[in-house]
Amino acid sequence: MSSRTTDLTLQNSVSTLVTVLLIAIGGFLLGAVLTSVGTGILSVFGVDVLEQPNLQIIISALALQGLGFGSVALFYLLTRNKGVDFLMLSIPDFRDLLAIVGGVVSLFVVLVGVYLVQTAFGIQSADHGLVKRGMQNPELLLILVPLSILLVGPGEELLFRDVIQQLLRFRFGTIIGITIASVIFSVAHVGSLSGEGLVPTLVTYILLSVILGVSYEYSENLVVPSMIHRLFNAIQFLVIYLGATSNSPLLLI
Repeated sequence: MSSRTTDLTLQNSVSTLVTVLLIAIGGFLLGAVLTSVGTGILSVFGVDVLEQPNLQIIISALALQGLGFGSVALFYLLTRNKGVDFLMLSIPDFRDLLAIVGGVVSLFVVLVGVYLVQTAFGIQSADHGLVKRGMQNPELLLILVPLSILLVGPGEELLFRDVIQQLLRFRFGTIIGITIASVIFSVAHVGSLSGEGLVPTLVTYILLSVILGVSYEYSENLVVPSMIHRLFNAIQFLVIYLGATSNSPLLLI
């Protein structure tokens, strides 16, 4: 391989990395702006969002995952002349349904396995802001169930799997593409975490994201990782709700 070819390959690789990072950052920035706009509009009508935690979560989900992530992903596709074919999206068949079930089970197996390892070695996990709020206000967890199904799962998968992972896969191959996309997906959750154990928690997110990435590549259908993500989050919130309302620590994984 000539020096010129090597330089061109390096430039293309760096360009792809910068592009996917800008797409991810753009999704969060747009979501933040829309959240502020939504909060401001409601304040004009006398609604103090800051005093209503449940409303804050709803606005944030609508603005970030619903509009922010989705708009940035679609904007990129339109401006880069990426057609519908770029969006690997189709009606699930029986094989896809099996992949969805297998994916949800795999995520919980990994989650429980990580929990057992961390417990055995005394490794702490960071606290998730939504879980902390939900423990203090269990009704919020019931609101998060439909939000996870309608907005969070689809929005995050459209951005991180159908755009970012695809771009990385085209440039670096499937394995590296899934890995880098999973690292970006994990780091994107830093703002929701607090306390000690940040690194172990981010590693857990990477492992969970890898499963979503593999399910996407296996099925070649965005619906599969999207449904896995939706069900995984929704089931977790229901389990935490049961634990919070029954004071049963066994349910709080």
